[in-house]
Amino acid sequence: MNLLSFFKGTKLYLSILTLVAFILLLSNITFQPQPSWIVLLLLIGSIILLNHYMIFLAPKGNCLSMDSSIYLATIFLFGLELPLTLLLFSSILITIFFYKKTALWKHLFNMAMYTVMITGAYYTFIFLGGNIGLVNTESLIAYCLALFSYLLINVFLVGMYFVVDSFKSSLSIIKMILKDSLSNYVITLALAIIFTMLLGSYPILGTIVFTFIIVMLSLVFARYFKLYEEVVNDKKTREQILNSLPIGIITYDDKTSEFSLNAPAEGLLKKDNHEVSRIVNSLEEKDSFWQIISSEKSVQNEKIHVKNDDDTKRVLLVSQSALNDSYDHLTGRIIHFIDITEEEEREKRIQQSEKLAVLGSAAARAAHEIRNPLAVIHGFLSLMKQSSEENSKKLQLPLMLKELDRINSIVEDMLMMAKPGVPTLKEAYIEDILNEILPFYRESQGTKNIQFEVNVTRLPLLLDTRQIKQVLYNLIRNSCEAMGERGKLSIYSVVEGNMYLLFIKDNGAGIPENIRERVFEPFLTSKETGTGLGLIIVQRIIENHHGTIELYSSSEKGTTFLISIPLKGLN
Repeated sequence: MNLLSFFKGTKLYLSILTLVAFILLLSNITFQPQPSWIVLLLLIGSIILLNHYMIFLAPKGNCLSMDSSIYLATIFLFGLELPLTLLLFSSILITIFFYKKTALWKHLFNMAMYTVMITGAYYTFIFLGGNIGLVNTESLIAYCLALFSYLLINVFLVGMYFVVDSFKSSLSIIKMILKDSLSNYVITLALAIIFTMLLGSYPILGTIVFTFIIVMLSLVFARYFKLYEEVVNDKKTREQILNSLPIGIITYDDKTSEFSLNAPAEGLLKKDNHEVSRIVNSLEEKDSFWQIISSEKSVQNEKIHVKNDDDTKRVLLVSQSALNDSYDHLTGRIIHFIDITEEEEREKRIQQSEKLAVLGSAAARAAHEIRNPLAVIHGFLSLMKQSSEENSKKLQLPLMLKELDRINSIVEDMLMMAKPGVPTLKEAYIEDILNEILPFYRESQGTKNIQFEVNVTRLPLLLDTRQIKQVLYNLIRNSCEAMGERGKLSIYSVVEGNMYLLFIKDNGAGIPENIRERVFEPFLTSKETGTGLGLIIVQRIIENHHGTIELYSSSEKGTTFLISIPLKGLN
């Protein structure tokens, strides 16, 4: 449906409704209303006031105008002419003096709608045997159904306008309006019956008293609604502040026994209010963090390790304290925590660097001191071996020379660990380095049946090829030793952002769980002949390339190390 037909439909609907309303007005108004002109003027003034002093209802802010109570009351007391007369004059005065900026068609639509509603309510009241005059119990059903017809006509006319205006489903719109209006119209009927009794007995005083009470109610409800909005806005502001803080906050309400989490808390724990309540109330064994939340003990800055459902580990600094109201009565608890995982890792790295610096300095001095006498001893033993083969066997000289070579290897590793040397960075490819290492390593394996699977992205990196060869050789050798006589070694890469991620994965027995977090500590090894310095050297070399190395995973099914190196031009 195009825009032209849209406007035609809306205008046609308004025109038909306005025409029907004017016909009803002209056919029922004789300008000879039954009550006195004083009462008529008071009623018109009351309608105008009640249109201005509407009752605001929380929480949605709907407005309840009590002028409908006056129209219904005058129907019950005087019939159809008086309420239509009141509607006509009050609509004219409101349009001229109070709502000049409102479009004229809106005033016409409002008056036309009220005209049809009043007429429909009157004929429903008469049809059901309602008696015009003072309130009587015999007409109770007629009162209720007159109001119901008044409501239905209102809902139908407004609903049809929205249907024509936006082409939405009429049924859904009518349901929505009924849901919002039903309770309001019950109040309207009650007030209409009250006003009928007041107007029938004391026309002038009853109108004044009724108007005064409704205006006072309007002012009270307006004040209440303003306070409600202030509370809601204040709550939203506090929630925004709490959600913007980099601190996880959990509150527990003693009255409702419910937990409430701010956004950072949900993000850190990967849980919402209901999941937290379920965990706290469950009988299953809980770790330290959930034990604190389940208890009422006060805690200040306690370092807790938390493992989420996705196996991510976090280190949290947790505090818990009581919540009291303005009268110092206990109302609940507040638990707040911050994520210090990165700080912990940074502190570990700093401590590791400090240890390595001290160890490297001592190792370098010790290695230089050991190396000179070691060379002398090695030289003389070699001469002894060459001079007499028989004596060399008796004195176990080959074994002594082998062990001296092993000591020399340890000294070389200590020197490398102390200062691996500043890398000479040139453009190179991981693929080319692996192609140099793997053939040589395959030959050195002898009878071992180890399969190598390589799938790396060919991208240029800034590398010291000599040092990277040593890194890859050490890691490949460790993996092959872990697999024993047979196994599969996979080397593959992934490009993520500005980093080149290289994975070295074996299917060996895995690293023992008790040393997984300490694999980069010096002299830590699970091999009988290992020095425990290989991974330290590897780590120092990768760090000098502005990269990182980590134990990505390890289990009985195998071990994976991850090397991250910046792409060329981004280090």
